Amino acid sequence: MSNQATLSGRRRAIAAAAAALCTLPAWAQTADTPAEPQQVVVTGMRASLAKAQDLKRNADQVVDSIVADDIGKLPDANVAEALQRITGVQISRSRGEGDRVQIRGLSQTQTLLNGRSIFTAGKERGLSFQDVPAELLAGADVYKTPTADQVEGGIGGVIDLRMRKPFDFAGRKVAATVKATDADYADQRNGEGSLLVSNRWKTGAGDVGALLSVAHQKRNYRADVQELGSPAQLADGSGTFAPIGAWYSYELGERERTGVSATLQWRPTRQLEFYLDTNYTKLDTTTDTYGFYGTPYWPNYNAATNAGAMWPKGAVTTDADGRFQKGSFFGADLTTSGYIGDNNTKTRQLALGGNWKADGWVVKSELGHTKSDFARQYQEVRLGANSTSFAYDLTTKVPSAYPELANPDDLVNPSKYWASKALYFRQKNEGKETVWRLDGERSLDSNLVPRLRAGVRLANRDASSSEINTIHDIWNAAGTGAVGGALPGLASQIGTIPYNDLLHSEGGGTWPTQWLSIANLDWLRDPQTSRAALGLTVPDFDAAQTFDFSEKTRAIYGMADFESEVLGKAVSGNVGVRYVKTRTQRGYAVMENGAYVPRQSGTSDDDVLPSLNVRMALNDKLVARVAASKVVTRPNFDQLTPSLSLNANDRTAYMGNPDLQPLTAKQLDTTLEYYISQSDYVFGAAFYKKVDGFIQTAPSTLQYAGTTYDVSRPTNGKDGTIKGIELGYQGFFTNLPGALRGLGLQANFTYVDSKAPGPIGGQETSLEGLSRTSYNIVAMYDYQDFGVRLAYNYRGRYLSGTKNYYVNNGNTLAQTPLYTDGYGMVDGYMSYAVNKAVKLAFEVNNLTRTSRRSSYGATGLPFGRYVDDRRFALSLHADL
Repeated sequence: MSNQATLSGRRRAIAAAAAALCTLPAWAQTADTPAEPQQVVVTGMRASLAKAQDLKRNADQVVDSIVADDIGKLPDANVAEALQRITGVQISRSRGEGDRVQIRGLSQTQTLLNGRSIFTAGKERGLSFQDVPAELLAGADVYKTPTADQVEGGIGGVIDLRMRKPFDFAGRKVAATVKATDADYADQRNGEGSLLVSNRWKTGAGDVGALLSVAHQKRNYRADVQELGSPAQLADGSGTFAPIGAWYSYELGERERTGVSATLQWRPTRQLEFYLDTNYTKLDTTTDTYGFYGTPYWPNYNAATNAGAMWPKGAVTTDADGRFQKGSFFGADLTTSGYIGDNNTKTRQLALGGNWKADGWVVKSELGHTKSDFARQYQEVRLGANSTSFAYDLTTKVPSAYPELANPDDLVNPSKYWASKALYFRQKNEGKETVWRLDGERSLDSNLVPRLRAGVRLANRDASSSEINTIHDIWNAAGTGAVGGALPGLASQIGTIPYNDLLHSEGGGTWPTQWLSIANLDWLRDPQTSRAALGLTVPDFDAAQTFDFSEKTRAIYGMADFESEVLGKAVSGNVGVRYVKTRTQRGYAVMENGAYVPRQSGTSDDDVLPSLNVRMALNDKLVARVAASKVVTRPNFDQLTPSLSLNANDRTAYMGNPDLQPLTAKQLDTTLEYYISQSDYVFGAAFYKKVDGFIQTAPSTLQYAGTTYDVSRPTNGKDGTIKGIELGYQGFFTNLPGALRGLGLQANFTYVDSKAPGPIGGQETSLEGLSRTSYNIVAMYDYQDFGVRLAYNYRGRYLSGTKNYYVNNGNTLAQTPLYTDGYGMVDGYMSYAVNKAVKLAFEVNNLTRTSRRSSYGATGLPFGRYVDDRRFALSLHADL
């Protein structure tokens, strides 16, 4: 298909989506609407949508919001899953849950909690959205254009998570939810719950309020994985490419997520208010993995070429385009793995602030402190085996890849195995930030400039990271048992894995489902005992893989609100500028003459960030906006620090670059919003970003501790552009008769086109993780005591990474992009109000059990298949 035809097809798709959305208001309002307006009391689901609509309509900038009741109407486990319903937001998934968040294709977002910066300790700057239970939120706002008073740092946008406060309620408030959950693939059931208690009192010293909100989740998960190895050209000279191997795994784990939010408010007078805010989140994740890898490539290793070879065993079948379909190959190295990967994250934030209002002045000040800790432990034991050949059949529903065994029971026969490798990885990250800000505004007796605003923000942030990554041979001549070379302490732990139904929901194909490994992986959670049984010790952190980073930012801003008329239409908005001075200091170690030598380096940057937001009321229902601004994002801490991060398994490494420059973007946004009623509206938006300094990685090699590593280092690449459109509608069809008036619809569509330096040198690609098209369709029903939502979220094909492949029968390597196929997820929610205080609800996540698939860009061969749980929940909610 030609590029012109492809472009034409995209235009037709966009035009069709726009036309469909534009007709929706007509469905919501029929021609025979009564002339006399009727007062409607809006409650429930419709009330939450009305609140979100008010936030959008009255905002100073381009923003989309969700509010608490809206979040609670879908089975969202964490904040990332709640945000995916917003136009222009795309998320990635990890083991069945929402993980990373992108706004209009960019992952460089600034995350706030109640208007102040929040983060998870790590090499990156932002918050891990998996950490925060959705039940804690009062709402979330996604700002797509900035104002000068907002914290800088997100070229994609700003996400502000809002927690509840006691003065949000008129008096006492108690709300509780208990929930029973079921993960069908893991075949595990758990309980979870949340509680909110709030009250306010009138005292001689003024109004006082206190709130405590607690949420706790415990969820088991299972993920089945197939990944076919990198393509390699066959050794027969045919030019055909086939996968060099296949990886299969059962991933079984548990997430335990706790969130606490507590607030005190004191209003001694109408003009003066103080507050104390504290928030705490904790996420503990344990994962057990039973893995199997087979390859016909490496058994045919050639020392001259330092590479393997794919030698066909008989005829190979290809399709009409010459793409590999079926074949068997000589030789098969087999490896089974048993490993644990456990993560522990804690984040605490405390803020003390107040505001004063009098005589046209508003002054606000806040002192906040955030501390976050992250720890990861990984330990793996591998066993080796072999077979005479390895076969593929990529025409089956799930691609078939399997060793051809002399005996069907060889994979569970200890005498066919030997002790192979032990891997150990540990990581510890710490982060803290202290922030003080002072904001003032002055109302003026002016029709043109009714308000001036100015402020200052001082922030000191520290980040540190330490790692160790090792791999050892564990075959030992003293191991004389059935498993060759396994010392007695290891041999006693080896058994048949307790699962034999890998990928059973996916359909036909052939692959291994059961093998020998560490039978009880909890043994690996005690490194002292398990490594002693392997004849190894527990290593300490590596100084070369350790860094400390300190960053001080000093920001001031000034802005003016304006109001006027143009051609008889009311125009309002704001114009301002933010100046930020950033100083950094980093500490790391380098090896010189066999010893670690500490090093220090620092940088200083200045950023001037202007912004303009204009709002025009074309009539009482139609609003147009135009916004222009400059935004900045600083690179991640590991990208700026020349310390090492090693992968001992595949001998790769990452090293930062202290000369890396911040990413900046100049952006232009326009929107047109038509508000039909309290909860119904239709909108369109167009945006353009020109991004300077996209980060690419440059390859090199490094000798470290006697081993040669392939090293990736970040550099500032060429500039790029991002442009796109957003369309959306929400509304209820209130003119339908009887119970049908409870029907409603939410729909939004996003198209983003980007041109940026690709992860592969010399290539220009779409942004990594960006789907050109994404959309949400939510069917709603809200009538009397019943509420129903059925939501479909879709994102199109996207670049998900890169991988080496073998372009000839030798040691020539090249890189190929990896693409994840487009996929959609269906989630549902149904509730019944027993009375005004008690509600029963049923939820389902991933109703159609969507699996995610990916492929190699260079050859079109399949790469990955990922299957996750379908989750069900039954809950009881009381609101007093």
